[in-house]
Amino acid sequence: MKILKKIMLTLLFAGGSIAGMQAQSGLAIKKVFDTYGKSKDAVMVELSMDVLQGYDFSLFKSITITGNEEAAELARECLALDEKDARKVKQVVAGGVPTSIYLQLPPRGKFERLILYNLNRQPELKLTLIYIETEKNSEEVLRLILKKK
Repeated sequence: MKILKKIMLTLLFAGGSIAGMQAQSGLAIKKVFDTYGKSKDAVMVELSMDVLQGYDFSLFKSITITGNEEAAELARECLALDEKDARKVKQVVAGGVPTSIYLQLPPRGKFERLILYNLNRQPELKLTLIYIETEKNSEEVLRLILKKK
């Protein structure tokens, strides 16, 4: 019985990982997650539907990278590529450099897709990149995230 449970849990986690990989297919930001997800200066979190029920998200994936200018440059390049297909773009610019970016991507099936990006340089460089899939309206999600802070 224990072996059956282990096999079922392994299949469940593998299925969640495959869904997460499929979710970002076709997006340039996938390269940031793939390249720096296991880096010592990064913290990556991936949560799927079962954990996110209270938020009505089907997928939440984030990465925070500290002190890595190369990663920040890659993220900006990838965001510029993904921005071309975005339905809505909001930016906060400081000193001529985007410090916060919100992209609403075309839906994938029944799910809205969002990318959130934030870059702080004080006290040290800290990049946060978030990818969300949800059935909710993207404006509702943005209000929810801003309200939680």
